[in-house]
Amino acid sequence: MKLNKIIKYLEKKFPSKLAGKWDRPGFQIYTKKQILLDRDINKLFICLDLTIQGVEKAIKNNVDLIITRHPFVFNELKEEQSNPAKMLMFKKLKSADILIYSIHSNYDASINQGIQKQLDKEFQIKKIDRVGMEKECLKIILKKEISHLELINKIQKLFSCQAIDYSKKLNLESHTKEYYLTTGSGGSSMISQAFTNKTFVTGEIKWNEWVYANDNNVNLIGIGHYMENYFVDDIYEKLAALDQTLEIIKFDTTNLFKQI
Repeated sequence: MKLNKIIKYLEKKFPSKLAGKWDRPGFQIYTKKQILLDRDINKLFICLDLTIQGVEKAIKNNVDLIITRHPFVFNELKEEQSNPAKMLMFKKLKSADILIYSIHSNYDASINQGIQKQLDKEFQIKKIDRVGMEKECLKIILKKEISHLELINKIQKLFSCQAIDYSKKLNLESHTKEYYLTTGSGGSSMISQAFTNKTFVTGEIKWNEWVYANDNNVNLIGIGHYMENYFVDDIYEKLAALDQTLEIIKFDTTNLFKQI
């Protein structure tokens, strides 16, 4: 399949204009070599984050294009090059002539992403609305009330979470019929929308966000950044349906830390 066909498809599903101003989705530029959009793509590699292990596997399998959720070149290139491991990856990728394309906050804000399909596996959902400055936050209304303990157990099962953090004030036996969810490090959504007396689920949470939740009676639940790994299966299914002859490799970054 031609590169431009893949990019046009992804851009239609997840328009770059939906990305936050702070974000760097799209082609990840780590070399001066011109990107040829008529290039043939025979093997494609999908991952949450591109690590040194992922680079090695992609090279070993003669991959042409890598699609990541988190931008591989998020900062200025000079700053990225100060990372010894990243510099080594740049050299390996350049030598293998592998392209990298990222879909980040534009994925989060798109109605075409797979989060609702994921949530439908465990929750009886009445309605989902998108809220927030960049429509990054989901307001999920359930058909019937469930306990916060049941909510946490379902979320943990859905996103393969190792551990769950939750507000000290949260009563696990209390019930709710709605909750808000922002993937990744989404605590800023809670603050920017001035949430009070709500249940809010996200990946990583900063200390000041815990303080905000405590003071504003927000039932805050943190499930880890690895929750975003559903992206891999979602993009795989979409591109496999686009062209069944395209060879696609899924790479599981796995949770990168352990807890005692």
